[in-house]
Amino acid sequence: MDPSQPERVYRVVVVALGAIALIVVVAVGIVFAASRPPTAAEIAATLTALPPPAAPQTPTPTPVPPVPGTSPELLVCQREAGQAMNERELVGAVNVSDDHRLLMNWVSTNAAIRDLDDALSGIILGFDAALEIWDQGCAVYDRVQIDVYDGPRDQQAHRLSVKAQIDDLLKWHAGEYRDQDLVARLEVTRP
Repeated sequence: MDPSQPERVYRVVVVALGAIALIVVVAVGIVFAASRPPTAAEIAATLTALPPPAAPQTPTPTPVPPVPGTSPELLVCQREAGQAMNERELVGAVNVSDDHRLLMNWVSTNAAIRDLDDALSGIILGFDAALEIWDQGCAVYDRVQIDVYDGPRDQQAHRLSVKAQIDDLLKWHAGEYRDQDLVARLEVTRP
């Protein structure tokens, strides 16, 4: 083996290691240069190159579509009817619609309903609530319908519907009709 050959190998290894070190240093420099925060001058130059911001646009409000059969007046009367039912401890729901009808869905929680006689005390309370809000200015309906339900919450059944004209209720309230006269004028149907 020639003594100059190990020297050559040594030089090649040193040059290779130097080249690798140089590549690593250049790569690290590039990474640092790319990840450094921009200077204030660079930020200002970028901002001036951007187009001016657009004026904020006020969205055009989408009109609320009217719910069929409702108006502010009807909704106020519906709320009043619900409160009148609640004051009489009647469980249920109320709807006052633009077809001039007050509909009360009454759920009998105390007794099973088989016929009108079983429901009459609750029906009378419902008519009383309808007359109260009529007297308070909610004269937007000409008939009252009370749908009677009973049974446990998960098995409630519609037992009967009782309809009355407001004129008949007003005469009954004024004493022109006895209870029996009013009952005779009611329209009672079973589902």
